[in-house]
Amino acid sequence: MSREIVRWDFNNMFEHALGRGKGLKPSDIDRLRKRGREIHGAIREMRRAGTTPFYRVIFEDSELAPIAALGAEIRERWENLVVLGVGGSALGAESLHLALNHPLHNWLPREERSGVRLFVADNIDPETFTSLLEYLEPSKTLFNVVSRSGETAETLAQFLIVRDRLERALGPGRGKEHFLLTTDAQAGPLRRVAEREGYPSVSIAGEMVGRYSVFSAVGLLPAAASGIDVRSLVAGARAMADRCDNPELWENPAYMSGALHYLSQRRKGKRIRVIMPYSDLLTGIGEWFCQLWAESLGKERDVRGKKALGAQCPVRALGITDQHSQLQLYMEGPDDKVVDFIRVQGFSKPAAIPRLYEGDEAVGYLGGRELSELLLAEERATEMALAKKGRMNSTIVLDSISPQTIGQILFMFEMETVFAAGLYRVNPFDQPGVEKGKRLTYGMMGRPGYRKEKQEVLAMQRKKKERFVL
Repeated sequence: MSREIVRWDFNNMFEHALGRGKGLKPSDIDRLRKRGREIHGAIREMRRAGTTPFYRVIFEDSELAPIAALGAEIRERWENLVVLGVGGSALGAESLHLALNHPLHNWLPREERSGVRLFVADNIDPETFTSLLEYLEPSKTLFNVVSRSGETAETLAQFLIVRDRLERALGPGRGKEHFLLTTDAQAGPLRRVAEREGYPSVSIAGEMVGRYSVFSAVGLLPAAASGIDVRSLVAGARAMADRCDNPELWENPAYMSGALHYLSQRRKGKRIRVIMPYSDLLTGIGEWFCQLWAESLGKERDVRGKKALGAQCPVRALGITDQHSQLQLYMEGPDDKVVDFIRVQGFSKPAAIPRLYEGDEAVGYLGGRELSELLLAEERATEMALAKKGRMNSTIVLDSISPQTIGQILFMFEMETVFAAGLYRVNPFDQPGVEKGKRLTYGMMGRPGYRKEKQEVLAMQRKKKERFVL
């Protein structure tokens, strides 16, 4: 197991750092300890009942070994791997690719890459999707179609387009070997297609929710194919799982984070949670987290059927880009935000700044330092500036960006979200608001069985009458 530890500095969430009345008190956390132990017990019971597959999957070598082996086969045979998926079927793979592969991975020569070129087609904008298909050589490309339900309209549309293009480019019947379907083991349209037509496929557990699927074949297979050490990644997740198997809030980083963000909203009116990594490589982590938090906690009703109070709205930012963009609002705008920084202590390419213009103090003072040193100084300065202003913030600290640390931080966020759902008393594994939009889309696109939804859309359009369109 790696010695690299993900740490979390939450001093700037408390009064001692922010000033009287500006932050939380230790007693606020202590009053939640009983509730925290109850939620911990409920999570353990869910694990025993098998309703937390995101937890189970990191301990199942019987699932990891075939994924690693298949990833090696893909690396040997193919030049390109395209993931066709949306939301949880894409964001995990994309975040791992951005964090752990070379920043210019897809542009490197084959001999300088550790695996296939990886493209994640997570949107159906026809301009970008068509351009990607025109760019790639069909004979050298494998398409990984990812949808647990097998019903995702966007993914099915992509599959149909690619299938037709391959048939025309390679000849009838030859395109099948260019697909790998990742879907439910037993049910759904994609599973039926795979069994009826003989498409190669990989199974996802039926109870696995997409946004929690990064440590399943959904996230790990593209990672393995592109050359990422998925065994180390999972080892990092296991290390964090051990740290999080503790009912005490003060000793469990995931639970403590969930408790602090819950209390910051309830007691201090912080309605917005900004996730702000100071590394380009971690932008995908921010994207992935925002779906996890928003879709898991943004519920109209709690588990008792009562109106839910609502969780913080997640916002993505990037240091230092948004330090020169959004920070002005965070510093002097409405005091309704918590900013969560992610700091990387050690970069593999620190980039020395040469000693030039030593006679000009306004320029020369940077000589002899490193770009990484400047980046860290900027992050720490922003933390301190917010704290001095009385604005709540915390910092997740990574020794470096590695499979072990990324595995830790992703699993910590998953556990935090499930724990926070216990505090908010909502189901972290459903998404009823998203399902309504899907059903209306099915009706608009003419899917059989959705006539009622089609009529509902038509009625809304008649009511609107485009009265306020300029």
